Amino acid sequence: MKIAILSRWNSACGVSLHAELIGREFVRKGHRLVVFAPRAVRRVAPDEDYVVRCYSDEGEEMPTFFDPRPFLEEDYDIFVAERIEWAPIKHLLGVFPEIRRKAKTVYVVHERKPPANRLFYQFDWDAVVCFDDRYRRQWSSIRKFRDRIRVIPYPTGPLRRGDRDRARRELSLPSEGRILFSYGWAPELHVLPVLKHLEELRRELEFTFLVLVSPEARRGVPELDFMVVRREMPPLDRLYTYLHASDACLIHKEPGEVREGEVVVSSSVLMCMGALRPIVTSDTEFVSFLGKEVVKYRGPEDMKKVLKEVLLGGRLAEETVRAAERYVRENSPERVAERFLELFEEL
Repeated sequence: MKIAILSRWNSACGVSLHAELIGREFVRKGHRLVVFAPRAVRRVAPDEDYVVRCYSDEGEEMPTFFDPRPFLEEDYDIFVAERIEWAPIKHLLGVFPEIRRKAKTVYVVHERKPPANRLFYQFDWDAVVCFDDRYRRQWSSIRKFRDRIRVIPYPTGPLRRGDRDRARRELSLPSEGRILFSYGWAPELHVLPVLKHLEELRRELEFTFLVLVSPEARRGVPELDFMVVRREMPPLDRLYTYLHASDACLIHKEPGEVREGEVVVSSSVLMCMGALRPIVTSDTEFVSFLGKEVVKYRGPEDMKKVLKEVLLGGRLAEETVRAAERYVRENSPERVAERFLELFEEL
């Protein structure tokens, strides 16, 4: 097949990650791919030769940049769009009739709730992909899309077992001792709120807190005596190296990050799951669709309790990793890409 994807690409972003995980599988399976991407946003890797950067994220660049030629001149028979509100939607709507004349069109829902922009509903998609039944229920309220919805889960990161000692050598980390890993491009939300409680836990259990933040993070992270702070925005392979060097991964979410009526998935959790390290995370809407694949906590005391148990190893850590491995095998990029290809064949 000849497939086009409109999405962020090679960016530190859940939309970008989804497109990359399935898009690269399309290429590995022998399909022809072209990616229509915006000017780079939080770049994490160089572009492949099939990536065309032909527009700006609306509102981020003045004046708005949109080159219609790639959409009209490239050869494709499937057009997949991911979160078009981040593209210059009015300009995209202008070329959409030409896109529909040569391709079947699929929209992948990343929005937390149906958009308020009326232009969004002028697009006539052949199929609308939702990640799970929460999204399906929400988007079934839109009559235009109700009979076109397909559920295809958000893929995990690929399944890769790592060597802890080798990963620590590569990252120049201590070969001995426990390491708790955390990362986030907004440390004020994902790192700073837990530091006080991790200091308290440190009085009970020896461990190093390894923190990865963006070089452009708006607020700094204090480097306490039990912390190692690295500033980089790594591609997936290197992120896995950090995970493989660690004994557990902490992904903290503040309760206020999701508003009432919003539906979300944690791309961070799903991306990290394939590295087969136990993930400890806040019990929020971000992971409501997951069960024993992660260890959930409610509040600081619960967080300290489960972190201690996981870092000490044993049954909880082992059971979490086994459940995560089963989930990854069922929702790997390869399996999810196959479900998209089945949908394309159906269309």
